[in-house]
Amino acid sequence: MTTMQRFDPFREMRHFNRLFNSPLWAAQRWGDPMDDGVETAGEAWSIPMDVARNDRQLTVTASLPGFIADDVDVSISPDRILSIKASRQSEVSHEGEEYLMRERRSGTFSRAIRLPSELNLDDASVALEHGVLTVKVPVAEAAQTRRLQISNASGANAC
Repeated sequence: MTTMQRFDPFREMRHFNRLFNSPLWAAQRWGDPMDDGVETAGEAWSIPMDVARNDRQLTVTASLPGFIADDVDVSISPDRILSIKASRQSEVSHEGEEYLMRERRSGTFSRAIRLPSELNLDDASVALEHGVLTVKVPVAEAAQTRRLQISNASGANAC
């Protein structure tokens, strides 16, 4: 099967620029015939997530479409590293089928972030619903914001 590609005079320059724009330890794909080789670091294999915090808890929301709870591993290490790992096996193609395009990823996907120190890691909870993983970690009572009452000074009258 012959693949046609549009002429791009700067294609080789993008390959060269990738060496300077991404760290050496970033996940890279090499040799994919459907790929033109231009990819920013971490796009292919990392899990997209949002991290929000209020006075009561820190909430991490990660997108894991198509995954079930058995495919996902969530852990918090003693040094406050939240790790999310998910794996998906490649689907088997049937006899006589050949892919014209294949964009659904298979393999192991992971993401790790360091959590702040004022969290109560023992009371963390995890839920996976409709492809959205939600990790909630409450803020320790000592680190929560408290509202203080203003007391009247004895003997002072307001005019």
